[in-house]
Amino acid sequence: MHRWLLVFSLLLFVPMPAHAQEAGPKSTAGQTVKGDILYIEGEYLVVKEVSGRESRVHVNGETKLIGVAGRLKSGDKIEATLTPEGHATTIALQGLETGKPVLP
Repeated sequence: MHRWLLVFSLLLFVPMPAHAQEAGPKSTAGQTVKGDILYIEGEYLVVKEVSGRESRVHVNGETKLIGVAGRLKSGDKIEATLTPEGHATTIALQGLETGKPVLP
């Protein structure tokens, strides 16, 4: 009897990994990030969003750039559409006054 009580009480203190995974935020397809590029780290842009949060956005040759004449740089205002994995499918350079995409 005491052995079962001991086993049961030990099981109460064992962490359940399935519950820990559910606690984190989940990404959704089509998520957008709007903000200023703080800096560029290889294939990643570090963007300070309007909310103040910093996000890492993966960019490569498959990313469609809208309104970008040359290269993206620190200080550019962008709107990026992301996959659930954080890869940018499109990045639109935002106008200084309107916040709308700059036409090429």
